[in-house]
Amino acid sequence: MVEVTGIIVAGGRSSRMGQDKALLQLGGVTVLERIAAVLEQVAGRVIAVTRDTEQYRGLGLETTADLYPGLGPLSGIHAGLSASNTEWGIVVACDMPLVQPEILRALLSHVTNEAAVQETARKPRKQQVQGGQAPLVGDYLSPQLMESALQAVIPSVDGRIHPLLGLYHRSALPSAEQCLRSGRLRLIDWLNSLNVRYERAGEWPGASLDMWKQAVFNMNYPQDYQLTVKQLEGIQDVPAMPKKENRGNPENRGNPER
Repeated sequence: MVEVTGIIVAGGRSSRMGQDKALLQLGGVTVLERIAAVLEQVAGRVIAVTRDTEQYRGLGLETTADLYPGLGPLSGIHAGLSASNTEWGIVVACDMPLVQPEILRALLSHVTNEAAVQETARKPRKQQVQGGQAPLVGDYLSPQLMESALQAVIPSVDGRIHPLLGLYHRSALPSAEQCLRSGRLRLIDWLNSLNVRYERAGEWPGASLDMWKQAVFNMNYPQDYQLTVKQLEGIQDVPAMPKKENRGNPENRGNPER
């Protein structure tokens, strides 16, 4: 399997929840720890992107701060990819506590074979995404884009794409930087500048449509939290993962002043 860095986007203010949703308890651990444990099953390193790197110090997780504070999810993905030392980063938002390892492995299956990547570059380009709807096959790639490699894998669940549960290549960083500097903060606008593979959930091997629907469930409100607690009763819980030795090493933490 391809080497990958796990990136948890946790820089939001949780205003709709009324408290930091990343620190809510699920099954005896925080939401952030739960997602980190899932990511550790496929990633050699997990980074939580936060507004303040001291925010989750007590959890022993490696953190890095937004390089463009207050600019939303695109800033979080940008900071996570910037801090990673692998070509690929697998992104999960901190309000998606029902993600399971099978979902992440399904995402990764698209980049384990270089031939599949080259095949994607030769295929017709997907039309630009409008209003969060899954794209349709449109015009062919220009000769320049046909030669470019895959930069992102994004799932489509019930006709909607979910960029905050996706796989991103470091080559997407320059375009993310450009969007952030120019104030174009919508993830859709950024994705339309990349070579993206959009896939319908449920058609990938290894993860059912029901698992995908659970994975993209956003826990934004107190009632969502209560629903999540109930849903977890019907899901085989993620086994507790041992703390990695480098988690508590300050040298491995992000520098908020970068």
